Amino acid sequence: MSNTYLSALKESLEKKIEVLKAIHIKDEEQLEIAKTSPFSYDAYDKNSEEKGILIYKLEKLDEGFELVYEKVKEELSANKDAYKDEIKVMQSLITEITSLSTKIQAEEARNKKALETAFKSEKDRLKGQRSGMKAVRSYAQQMQAGGSSYSGLMDQKKYRE
Repeated sequence: MSNTYLSALKESLEKKIEVLKAIHIKDEEQLEIAKTSPFSYDAYDKNSEEKGILIYKLEKLDEGFELVYEKVKEELSANKDAYKDEIKVMQSLITEITSLSTKIQAEEARNKKALETAFKSEKDRLKGQRSGMKAVRSYAQQMQAGGSSYSGLMDQKKYRE
């Protein structure tokens, strides 16, 4: 077996770590977006798109790793001693990947709750604006229809004095 395959496996794992770290950064940004009031849908959409690209890269790296690993797994299993150092390095990288993946899963759960809270808050804010607009519209309609009874009472009282 060529060292090229082992180098490709190791490089794939290292790139996966870089992408996972970038996803972690996007998760942190997403949490900040969720905490910002008023909620910025544009910032959230941009962050989600960038994160989607990273996830796509991660999937491609996984596919590439699997393809190369399928070519060398028998050789690695049969000659563990010959590739002991390379296997140790890859095991260490896989441990780091697992740790980052677990951390990202926890961040995703945290962000989901933060986004639900942000969406509820935004919904309540918009609901309050709508009810305020209804009150203004109702008042304007009453004024156009001949004024409210209250303002008429004020006018009558003013003329009586």
